[in-house]
Amino acid sequence: MPRAAAAQVDDQFSWGLTAGASVPARDLADDHNTGLAGGVTFALGQVGQTIGIRIDGLYSTFPGKSGTEGRDARIIGGTFNLVTSLIGTGDRVYVIGGVGGYGIRTGVPGVKAVNDWGINGGLGVWLPFASAFVEARYHHFYRALANKQPAPFIPITIGVLF
Repeated sequence: MPRAAAAQVDDQFSWGLTAGASVPARDLADDHNTGLAGGVTFALGQVGQTIGIRIDGLYSTFPGKSGTEGRDARIIGGTFNLVTSLIGTGDRVYVIGGVGGYGIRTGVPGVKAVNDWGINGGLGVWLPFASAFVEARYHHFYRALANKQPAPFIPITIGVLF
């Protein structure tokens, strides 16, 4: 995993909490506004390894836009990700990406909840002085909407590791 605070250098396992904003994209953005994002993360591996593993649980809400049939939507998911430093083991900028399962409830009357898989990828910056990170990821949730279109969204979060 990328560089971390001195207290975590020998850790094989750490966990954390994330919070921030979730930005809808493409068809999801037609009926929904930016909402809240939150989650829990589990990191496996030592700092200095070429590749680390992160397992993330996420929850995003998207308020419906007025004048559309969109009502408040929520996406719940879990992802399995690989993490590596962008330039080298001493770099604080990292790349993350992986696959996961997602579920969406759009809030539109008569439209059932949908579960499917998706992919994600993004960039983050480690803040070793706070044992924290700032991260933005693009999630592409396949066949999520009523018209079988994807529901891509971009959570921009701050996370704290313990």
